[in-house]
Amino acid sequence: MLTRLQRSLLTASLVLTAALQPVTAVAAVAGATVTAPATAEVLEDIQFAVLLDMNFGRIAVNGAGGVVELDPASNNRMCDGGLVCTGSFAVSQLHLTGSDASVQINFAPSFVLTGPGDPMLVEPQFPGGPGALVNLTGGSRTIRFGARLHINPLQAPGVYSGDFSIDLEYH
Repeated sequence: MLTRLQRSLLTASLVLTAALQPVTAVAAVAGATVTAPATAEVLEDIQFAVLLDMNFGRIAVNGAGGVVELDPASNNRMCDGGLVCTGSFAVSQLHLTGSDASVQINFAPSFVLTGPGDPMLVEPQFPGGPGALVNLTGGSRTIRFGARLHINPLQAPGVYSGDFSIDLEYH
């Protein structure tokens, strides 16, 4: 079943393909039949696999709030001065597969991590931001997501977790 965007793209492709075909002059004769070529390409469903979950690592708050950032471009972690970050960390890695085409990446501007204390706000980070396009060259591509984690002052110790959603559509 095609989405509204896919149907629009298919219709636009058919119209553009038909419009770009060479025009053959045919003499007007009563009862003449004219044919014109038309083509369409049906794209594979976009599939993804999570290769690596996002992990901010271990953070000592020391009573102060602050921000921990996982940079998807550099694969680095930065911690505000009032925080102590230790241990391993990871940006999220997703492997996309589908047709050799451009895919638009969309996501909500924030989500929360919940646990034993107050929820913590997280802002996903992706090169190009929401609406960015990536090419599935050869039908596949691995992408990385980072985020900015906002830690509240006096955040209660414990393990916090949450989920974020990513929308993938051919463009």
